[in-house]
Amino acid sequence: MIVYQAPMEGITGYIFRNALHDLKDNGIVKFFTPFIVPRPKKGMQDKERRDLLPGNNPGIKLIPQILCNRAGDFLALADEIHEKYGWDEFNLNAGCPSGTVTSHNKGAGMLRDTEELKRFLDSIFSHSSLRISVKTRLGIDDEREFEKLLPLYESFPLCELIVHARVLADQYRGPARYRYFNDVAARCRLPLIYNGDIFTPEDPARMFDGSGAEAGLMLGRGLIADPALGRELNGGEPLSTQEFSSFYENIYTQYCSCFDSDMPLLYHMKELWSYWAGRFPEEPRLLKAIQKSKRRSDYEEVIRRIL
Repeated sequence: MIVYQAPMEGITGYIFRNALHDLKDNGIVKFFTPFIVPRPKKGMQDKERRDLLPGNNPGIKLIPQILCNRAGDFLALADEIHEKYGWDEFNLNAGCPSGTVTSHNKGAGMLRDTEELKRFLDSIFSHSSLRISVKTRLGIDDEREFEKLLPLYESFPLCELIVHARVLADQYRGPARYRYFNDVAARCRLPLIYNGDIFTPEDPARMFDGSGAEAGLMLGRGLIADPALGRELNGGEPLSTQEFSSFYENIYTQYCSCFDSDMPLLYHMKELWSYWAGRFPEEPRLLKAIQKSKRRSDYEEVIRRIL
């Protein structure tokens, strides 16, 4: 089964990617960066440049994701990344539901105006030979809006179409609309990847039938919570306690080398533990103590007791 790692802002940078890639038989074919916003006057941020360095992504098939609604900005940033770092495939973010993003007609906000989206894609494919995919939602308010979006996407040579099976109004609430995705998969002529609510190895069999079962999978929150999910989806073993400890130490050691003070370090680790807490249901008091930690020494003592 084709499995990709979804981009998640503040989580799936190169430190997390490397730890995931180091897992034996991790099952992940492609890794996507958190979205990069073009800044024509200021250029990329230092953390974005570090995240793109081939030396920080050894052995990884990395796909930079770009968030913007100006074709010229997309092309300029993609060309810069290609020339400086060598990555030759890019993903357009047409799915982010954040209000601060969509209010500027970016992310899923691009789906409001299909004619403008068509002009955007036409300009990109008229001026670039790079491999380009799109990560989209089904629409703004109604999944049936995808009846107009699908033929639009199919009119361009996308290397892949990645569909998060929700509409913008859903945000991340409620179940993904996987039944509608099955219908889309039966008709779509593009290479298709499904995204949304894959948390266990049993979920695809429960959710998909026919053509839907043939689509690849992009894993987000489920892969953060269970780093071996890609392996399990391909028939491999669940994550062992020893593997999780090594995975955790890999991430924590690298984060410690990145931050000079406790607060940003603890912020990142607490966010990760909000996903990992489900692995330790018998330790509610210790998990609560993680979130209350204000000093690195206190945090490390709690982790020592958990692991």
